[in-house]
Amino acid sequence: MSERARQRWIWIGITLLVAMLVHLWTLRAIPRMVMRRLLGRMGEPNTIHYGGRPRAGRRQVARPSPDMLYAACPYDLSRGPLLITARVPHSTYWSVSAFDSATNNFFVRNDRQVTGDSLEVILMRHGQPQPPVTAPEHAIVFAPTQRGVVLFRTVIDDEKNLSALTELLHQDRCETVMHTR
Repeated sequence: MSERARQRWIWIGITLLVAMLVHLWTLRAIPRMVMRRLLGRMGEPNTIHYGGRPRAGRRQVARPSPDMLYAACPYDLSRGPLLITARVPHSTYWSVSAFDSATNNFFVRNDRQVTGDSLEVILMRHGQPQPPVTAPEHAIVFAPTQRGVVLFRTVIDDEKNLSALTELLHQDRCETVMHTR
């Protein structure tokens, strides 16, 4: 093999290596940048923020459906475990989902999985002291990251139910239960 051909293969190898490293960095960095930006826009952490019905100019979540009601709770577990309570409408689809700081979904419950009228979830990090659980239907969920978001979704099954579904959604809570600092 000539010297020129050998140098060409070295440059091809270096180019492929750099391309692979840039690709891997992008896969890791983009979701975290997206979540950081989203959390910065959502408001006070460990507080539920209720959105109105999504419209073209007003969106709380990415790619919202106009047939759904949304509420979001940006969380910061450095302040302590989080108690999430939600009222469950069994007449329509409903869910609560938790996402980590890299946009990975790590917890979901929907109306078919909850047998009672409410759900209580303690969201915490490993090593944090566990607060007392009061609801019969509850879950202890360990978050993989200290920051993220909990998203509540309710399908508007019929326009005549909109006010009742909105009222039920506004009963949901997301609050720090034990300060660990």
